[in-house]
Amino acid sequence: MNYIIVTHTDMDGVGAAAIYIYYHGIKPKQIIFTEPYLLDKIFNKISRVRGVDKIVFSDLGLNNNYIYLAVNTLRKLIDQGITIEWYDHHVWEDEWIARFKGIGVKINIDRSTCGAGVVAKYAPRRKEIDEKYVDELVKGICAGDLFKFDHWRGPWFLRLVRRRDDDKWRLYVLEKLVNGNGWCKEFTEKVVERLEQELNGYNLLKESLIIKEMNGIKIAVAPQIEFIENSFSAAYIIGRFGVDIVAITSRDGKISLRSLEYNIRDLALKLGGGGHPRAAGFKLKIPLSIKLKQLIDKKTLLNYVLEILVDAIEKSGGLNRIQ
Repeated sequence: MNYIIVTHTDMDGVGAAAIYIYYHGIKPKQIIFTEPYLLDKIFNKISRVRGVDKIVFSDLGLNNNYIYLAVNTLRKLIDQGITIEWYDHHVWEDEWIARFKGIGVKINIDRSTCGAGVVAKYAPRRKEIDEKYVDELVKGICAGDLFKFDHWRGPWFLRLVRRRDDDKWRLYVLEKLVNGNGWCKEFTEKVVERLEQELNGYNLLKESLIIKEMNGIKIAVAPQIEFIENSFSAAYIIGRFGVDIVAITSRDGKISLRSLEYNIRDLALKLGGGGHPRAAGFKLKIPLSIKLKQLIDKKTLLNYVLEILVDAIEKSGGLNRIQ
């Protein structure tokens, strides 16, 4: 059977794809790594695929911007006899799930685990599976991806694959995992190298962020530091400055939200994104005026993002705490 996997660019996406291939026992015809906000381009691309029997999506959530495009694209593929499987752990509206099931998508949504965990629980599997290997792999990946850090390998996996990595490195990690190798010397070398760079970046992070308190909630907005994974930047800021919500901001408008106490997925959804209660994100279109001012004042973009967050929180009547 010829099939394609479309998955997220982070460690959870790589792990989810690896577990699916490990279960399946046959390598896919193609693996496509993507971000959720690029799914419109992916749908356009796969709408023209030929010579495949199945397309598998993993660790990719949707929002209101793409649901209709997704349904229309997948319906046409299913009408051509292509099986569609979708495994995810992000928050989905009941209506979206119903629409997918209505056109014949084999969809599995489970918020109790990470993307790799959803694949491990629900994907079809061959008999020769090392359950202990998969269980430890999932626990390590989920520990980092869900921002819980309840397994020692969570911080290691978060550093092993980052969204700035190229697909060559992702495929190298994936191949190791598919072959049952949960860790190797090359992984350690990569993480140690990144940790050394990361330590040098925290001073820059401390000097760059801005903090605002509104209605008892402390919000921090900080620039994305090339050498630090966003979750580690957020954890540092939360611990060091006692804030409730952190927005890590990239120059191209990608915003990563993190919180230990407040449901920031709802906030991200209002701004065209999505994610989890503790870890979510969205994409902004940065006005030219802000880009120009940023050349003079390095905190212009941060203040712009802060204004948008404050406005969204006020219009929604505040944020709910995570139960």
